Amino acid sequence: MGTSVAQLTKGIRDTWSKLGKTPRLVIIASVATVFVVCVVALAISTRGQRYEILWSNLDLQDAGAIVSELERQGIPYELADGGRTVKIPGEEVHRTRLSLASQGLPSSGIVGFESIQGNSIWATDFERRVQYTRALSGELVRTVKSISGVRDARVHIVIPENTVFATLKTPATAAVLLDLVPGKELGEPTVRGIMNLVARSVEGLSPDDVTVMDTSGRLLSQDLRSDSLGSQVSATAFEMTSRVERELESRLLATLTPVLGPGNVVCQVRATLNLDQVRIVDDQYASDPQGVLRSTQQVTESYQGTGTPVGGVAGGLDVPTYATAGQGESQYQRTETITNYEVSRTTTETIVTPGSIKNLSVAVMVNRELDDDEKSLITEGVTAALGLDPLRQDKISVIGMPFDTSLVDVVRGGMTPPEETFPRVYIYAIAVAAALILGTIILLLMRRRRAQAVEPLPEPLPLVEEAPTLSPDLLSRQKIREDIERMARVNPAGMAALLKTWLLEDEY
Repeated sequence: MGTSVAQLTKGIRDTWSKLGKTPRLVIIASVATVFVVCVVALAISTRGQRYEILWSNLDLQDAGAIVSELERQGIPYELADGGRTVKIPGEEVHRTRLSLASQGLPSSGIVGFESIQGNSIWATDFERRVQYTRALSGELVRTVKSISGVRDARVHIVIPENTVFATLKTPATAAVLLDLVPGKELGEPTVRGIMNLVARSVEGLSPDDVTVMDTSGRLLSQDLRSDSLGSQVSATAFEMTSRVERELESRLLATLTPVLGPGNVVCQVRATLNLDQVRIVDDQYASDPQGVLRSTQQVTESYQGTGTPVGGVAGGLDVPTYATAGQGESQYQRTETITNYEVSRTTTETIVTPGSIKNLSVAVMVNRELDDDEKSLITEGVTAALGLDPLRQDKISVIGMPFDTSLVDVVRGGMTPPEETFPRVYIYAIAVAAALILGTIILLLMRRRRAQAVEPLPEPLPLVEEAPTLSPDLLSRQKIREDIERMARVNPAGMAALLKTWLLEDEY
């Protein structure tokens, strides 16, 4: 058996060496192409049907109705998220959505204005009012649920009955319960928008009478009502002060970073702002006591003659307040002058807007020890950059000491990937090459086996008396072929492994 294996090995090695290098490369390239095509075809053929989301975040009642309709239409489906998400084949999504929408699905358990269509004529006013309130609440729920970050919502509206007595009128109120998406927070503008949206949708409802709360019990509308003016003013003052401080800090860092280096300086600014709005009216009077001439009135009368009494014209309105003798010579003279002066005054009105800086406190930390000269230079630069005024009692402190960067070094060390001794791309290339070589060997073995099965068997060896007519080389080849066929039938796996070993030895 050992001799047969050795002869078989020698025969296969001789055959492989006769092929040459060029046919080998052609065979390897062909096998690699066929292998890749087969893998892609297999992946495409084995890929299952792709399902897409039909509806998600459904109410369980709507999910049951949708599943029943899908089963009636014979459409395959999958359920996810505890039955709240329904998936169907991608090519059926749009058609099915239109079909379900025509049937009013999904309604998400919300009843809107469609519920009051075709009410009975025998319905009472109370029933109609209840239906209207329910429909209005449903429409508001649909609107609020469309806001980003809101997963579900409930809206409760209280509309008081109309009364002719003004003292008995009560305002409408509303309460909104929000189920937010996990990890999502609604800002004050969004909450205020919900309050105004609900208030403008209900007659007689004020935004201050709308309460907004989330499912965790937080009252989101607590500090957004107009009656909480003090809290709003405090929030505005805090926001203004923080904005001024951040602006001054960024300006200070932009000045010191180019000098001390990035990460080597930390600045903190504490600002005190004057948030009072002041209106100043200043009246100034001129020092001249006479002032400015405003108006003048002058009356002059003169009378000379004898025997004629002094009097006015008959029927006239000018009745003199004097009387003289009507006999003898007489002489009358009257002069009256009235001059009005206006006091000279200058009025100056000044309105001081809030936000002026009362004083500043600045702290600068440097990542190294500083001497007195360096501290003096930094202090002078910060004073000029921020406009510090000693008259405002501004303060500045410059401290130099090494920073503790141990935590930063640990974090950076954890973020830096370890260096690979052998590039990963080379490992992938070697794995692909090994797979291609193995596929080539298997394909060659299968081709040879098929060729041997199709090739007619050689004629049987002649009888003993005809043996001298065969050459020794022919007899050796005949013996090798028989041994190969026998070994392939008995142990095909061992045969494949042996061929692989020989091919690798031949390559090297």
